[in-house]
Amino acid sequence: MYQSTLPGQFLSISESQADSIALQSNAEQVSYGDLKRRVDKVGSYFKQIGIEPGDRVALVIDNSVDYVTAFYAIWKVGGIVVSLNPQAKFHEIEKLIQQCEAKCLLIDKLNHANTEQLNQLSINMITLNQCDINGVANWSTALECEADNNWYSATEDTLAQIIYTSGTTGNPKGVLLSHGNLMCNVKDIIEYLELTREDSVLNVLPFHYCYGNSVLHTHFSVGGKVILAGSMAFPQEIVNTMREYKATGFSGVPSTFSLFLARSDWPQDPPPLRYMTQAGGPMGKELTQKLLQSSQPDTKLYVMYGQTEACARISWLPPHKLDEKLGSAGISLTHVDLEIRDENAQALPNGQKGEVYVKGPSIMQGYWNNAEASEQVLLNGWLKTGDLGYLDDEGYLYLVGRNSDMIKVGAHRINPLELEEVINKLGFVQESAVIGIEDEILGQKLRAFIVGEESRENLLALKKHCNEYLPTHKIPREIQWAEQLPKTASGKIKRYLLKS
Repeated sequence: MYQSTLPGQFLSISESQADSIALQSNAEQVSYGDLKRRVDKVGSYFKQIGIEPGDRVALVIDNSVDYVTAFYAIWKVGGIVVSLNPQAKFHEIEKLIQQCEAKCLLIDKLNHANTEQLNQLSINMITLNQCDINGVANWSTALECEADNNWYSATEDTLAQIIYTSGTTGNPKGVLLSHGNLMCNVKDIIEYLELTREDSVLNVLPFHYCYGNSVLHTHFSVGGKVILAGSMAFPQEIVNTMREYKATGFSGVPSTFSLFLARSDWPQDPPPLRYMTQAGGPMGKELTQKLLQSSQPDTKLYVMYGQTEACARISWLPPHKLDEKLGSAGISLTHVDLEIRDENAQALPNGQKGEVYVKGPSIMQGYWNNAEASEQVLLNGWLKTGDLGYLDDEGYLYLVGRNSDMIKVGAHRINPLELEEVINKLGFVQESAVIGIEDEILGQKLRAFIVGEESRENLLALKKHCNEYLPTHKIPREIQWAEQLPKTASGKIKRYLLKS
């Protein structure tokens, strides 16, 4: 039986499973009971410095026990969590702090110059690094505060979190989620993943965006274990950690699994996982098949689709349907309604392509302080996703791209994902991205960015491959080699940066 909110569920689990391990890292392991005691202390400190229900508290902290402690402590006092990317430039962080009107900032590291800038915002500052800067509190002070057990009684309508969109367009917006939004999505995900207290997920996803956020709360809500792993810069170490801590689950984006297959012993000795989940953009059919063939026979792969505006997850593909429905984003969650509509917002029959619209209790409240943007995507309770797709005769969703990504070459509208899937079949190509650039005659022409070994031989092979598998108007006119593609924290390609 679930509580109506995630903080309520956390209190229930921390009482019934006080000795169960909640968080595991190389440095420490923390039980639910210990974590709750830390949360109580930090929450009491927040009260002392004047944090009240509805106040925004910004977290600029890498995945850690301290991050999770601060997160639930904000909820203890009824605050709204604003998780920001610790890898962002300081001026970006400062802009978002101003935009959400945060009353308090918790940050991994501060220096004197940054502090002077933030002092102009009249904001409480707490830093995790030991420092002696006037006006900045140390995290240790919060952890040593005398605890109380008084938790704010949040309801399903209480505002819980602001998650800034990944910003594939370069203009991040603050997605405002209620406790009811989060709890509904969490329960639906637990249902199809069949999560229990016996599950332990190894996590490399940043908690500050919706996929990692979802992994944390789904496993906490069943009393499972979250294993905090290191950087994907060392994929073999991640695979070793899976084995060492006996992880039952792993969640990743397509490039994550590509790295495992190319730079670790996963194909020779696949870890004994119960399940894997994949989201954060479409995974090519060939990579999906290669991952399945290289994994344990009883490891289930869940292909998923979602948006921050939908709290995380919109649809999922049942693992037993992977072969039959390869390339599909699956069926909608239990509490999500899904339709395909035309340009006039009229529902289309199965088989016809249009824009994906979704509705349900997990859909966001709107964008923080941005009524105009909210009105553009929220129509009579439906979320206008901007994603293009169609439903087959059995109601399975197939995505074909985004409205904003479509490239117009002459009279042709071209979906870059279709071209990238063709290019990525070449063995020397790790990944690719196709964009449209200005052309005086056609309006736009195609430029392909290739991550892989650059050589004249490979360039000729690429051109031959494109000529063989693509019609003339879909063949990239320019090829540019790249060491890596610019991506959001969720693994989506920042195409606007490629254009610049």
